[in-house]
Amino acid sequence: METRLRDTERRMMTALEMVNMRVSYQVDVRSRESSEFHSRHHDAQTDRAAVRAEIEVLRRERLAYEQESIQTRQDLARSEAHCRALEARVTVLETEVRRHEWQRQAADDLAVQYIMRTQALEAGARVDTLEDTG
Repeated sequence: METRLRDTERRMMTALEMVNMRVSYQVDVRSRESSEFHSRHHDAQTDRAAVRAEIEVLRRERLAYEQESIQTRQDLARSEAHCRALEARVTVLETEVRRHEWQRQAADDLAVQYIMRTQALEAGARVDTLEDTG
């Protein structure tokens, strides 16, 4: 009986050791899985933080480009307004040039008329002088 008791005790001890080994193995596996999960979780958080930082940089760059675009459009609008003002001034100056050309032409025409009258008067005076001398 004592031998049977010892055999039973040995089998129980062996069975307990097997259970302990299985539990130890499962704890080790779970521990490694947990560690890997935490590692992956940490990596994912780091990646997420890096992506958020990059998004923030891109948002700031987009805002800067939008502000530059607004400034460029304002500069363009001012430039176009200045160009229209210059074109209007050119039109006024061209009109003045044409008026001065007409005035000059009128003055030239008047000068020709006076020259012709003067020549006619001189011719008439010569005729009168010749008649008086003759």
